[in-house]
Amino acid sequence: MFLIGFDQARSGGLLRGFTEWLVVRKSECSSFGWQALVFDEALPDVKSKGWNKLGQLTPSQEQEAVDLLLSLLLEFLTVRDDTMMLARMYTQYHSLHTATDSKE
Repeated sequence: MFLIGFDQARSGGLLRGFTEWLVVRKSECSSFGWQALVFDEALPDVKSKGWNKLGQLTPSQEQEAVDLLLSLLLEFLTVRDDTMMLARMYTQYHSLHTATDSKE
């Protein structure tokens, strides 16, 4: 919740592109937001998807999710702050969606 609040205070600038970057990392389109994508990556063995995992987590699993989130965020900020890396990421994101749209 802290990150969401901080991002809102920055008019969405801190995490702009984070969801897209996570989608590109996984190489598959998703309609989930970054929060659900991080939960699903951190805890693939928990049966539910995204936010629905919250009620089922142990303190250890919660810590795993937080640790992964912070690691991913630091990795993303490196991409976000590099114009060429960011452009490549958005190009890949667009390509994923174009490929998915053409299959439908």
